[in-house]
Amino acid sequence: MLFADLSGFTQLVEAVEPEIVYQVVRPLMDDLVAVVQRHGGRIQQVLGDGFMCVFGLDETLGDEPGRAIRAGLDLVAAGGTEVVRPSVHVGLEFGEVFVTPSWPPAGFGVWGRAVNVAARLCDLAGPGEVHIGPAAYAAGGAPPGPVRTEPTALKGVGVPVISHLVMARAA
Repeated sequence: MLFADLSGFTQLVEAVEPEIVYQVVRPLMDDLVAVVQRHGGRIQQVLGDGFMCVFGLDETLGDEPGRAIRAGLDLVAAGGTEVVRPSVHVGLEFGEVFVTPSWPPAGFGVWGRAVNVAARLCDLAGPGEVHIGPAAYAAGGAPPGPVRTEPTALKGVGVPVISHLVMARAA
């Protein structure tokens, strides 16, 4: 499970007209969707200035955690550092989920602990950061570059989760 969100979106909306917000956000979101698709992920739901995506619905690809980690790194690399191209932050976790039919337009729903942990890790991530949950890190391997590992208390999760924080890399 991977959640991605644009950093500074609320400030952008407060600062400029809606048409300008669209002109800034649409090309970036198009690029982010392409990154996810390139790594074999499927967008489950767009949530305003972010989205939730799933890896592993296509059983033939394999290495779902590794593909999700690489997608997360590429997502933050695709983001910018200025208002003209907002930065991106990501949270991801790996685990068993239950996939069901859903209400339109999503097409399918995803239920499970990995969904909640990934969403909470995304909430904690700062601009240009990827927070990787413990199961994704164990199954997907260490990403390139420095990783800061720390116990992290997540809202609604009973015990601290070991989070692996990766900073942005150049595109």
